[in-house]
Amino acid sequence: MSTSKIIPFILCLVFFLQCNTLKEKNLLLASDDWRSEIIEFPLDFAPSLNYSGTEYVRFAPGWGNKNASDYFSYVFLWNISQNPELSAKKLEIELEKYFDGLMNNDKFKSKAFFEKINESTYVGKVLTFDGFTTQEQVTLNIIVDYSYCNIQNMHHVLFSISPQNPDHQIWKKIKNISIDIEC
Repeated sequence: MSTSKIIPFILCLVFFLQCNTLKEKNLLLASDDWRSEIIEFPLDFAPSLNYSGTEYVRFAPGWGNKNASDYFSYVFLWNISQNPELSAKKLEIELEKYFDGLMNNDKFKSKAFFEKINESTYVGKVLTFDGFTTQEQVTLNIIVDYSYCNIQNMHHVLFSISPQNPDHQIWKKIKNISIDIEC
């Protein structure tokens, strides 16, 4: 094979491999109508969260519609290499930084409140600002579940979020979202 044929072949192969690695699979399994997003740490909007790994996000179909019953309901997973050493206080601090950065509003500071339910679960609320849709305050109910994956040597912090009360039907859908990883 001549050099003029090898170089384009190598360039196509490199391009193909790069495209495949950029199309990372979301580890959160949800129905097809839940929008998917994958973000690498450090998070651009919250660089002070000092982790390395990936955030996987799934948004309910009505996430950006204030009149939808699943408005602002979503799930995200931190798949991180560092032990987050969670506590109620640490979650409050980190989620305040997270939502302040995400909402990018200097006039309103997020406030978080958490309590530990057991060794791996926390529940709480975050009072924040919807900088995406309504430009108004929103109170988010949050369940945080922690686990460690021995096979992958990664820490999983799963955040389930909705402004709806815990007895609302959206929480059943949220609880059906699973992590697609062997641990």
